[in-house]
Amino acid sequence: MMGEKPNYGSPTAHIIANLALGIFFFAASLAGTLWLNSIFVILIFPSLYFLWIARGWMRGGLLEEKMRVREEFIRQVGVEDGERILDVGTGSGFLAIGFAKKMRSGEVVGIDVWMPFGGGTSIRNAIRNAEIEGVSDKVSFEVADAGNIPYPNDYFDRVVASFVIHIIKGWERAVGEMVRVLKLGGVFAVLEPRTGWVGGWRVNEKLKAKLISLGLNDIEIKPFVIHYPRRREVFLITGRKVRGTEGIPKA
Repeated sequence: MMGEKPNYGSPTAHIIANLALGIFFFAASLAGTLWLNSIFVILIFPSLYFLWIARGWMRGGLLEEKMRVREEFIRQVGVEDGERILDVGTGSGFLAIGFAKKMRSGEVVGIDVWMPFGGGTSIRNAIRNAEIEGVSDKVSFEVADAGNIPYPNDYFDRVVASFVIHIIKGWERAVGEMVRVLKLGGVFAVLEPRTGWVGGWRVNEKLKAKLISLGLNDIEIKPFVIHYPRRREVFLITGRKVRGTEGIPKA
């Protein structure tokens, strides 16, 4: 289709969820204050918060901001022709496709488990996005778990992920696998928030020590500002593989 845009996620689910929560807390605040106790008025604060977040998702510009983030991520991480690149938790193929667009030749692979209702993406969505962006000959997608990556040791030049590691229970195993398939001297790069939902993900000095124990060095943790649905600071975490897989302890 002429002029078709890639589908890298819709804000609709976020709008509906935050509006619903905002309305729920507003109704609870009103009903509780009128019929139970004036203390329920404090529920107006979470109501306002969720309505504010919904407004942020409604303002448009999601695709443009995602494209900006992708360009800046790739600029800082780097890419060269002929490389092999792995995108872990690829979702809609967002990062994998971005790297493929920067290369005349090479191999880019995106892996994911594509759980139902896990972000609204699918392998079909990723393949179609690659077609729309003109890189279907340079990027492929596979169903695979980050904790058991189906590639040999020391295979990829760069292994990347975006907003994935912090939601993995036992994220250390996933990072260990990412390091295992990375070539000596290869680049590890992830974009993640400060804290995670499960598994104890935290961006701090202990994280740097953990990444060193998993076989990385030259680790940098740099603030990275995104603007959707609101301005917030996340972190670009990079490092290089410095020893063979046989020296990396199992997570």
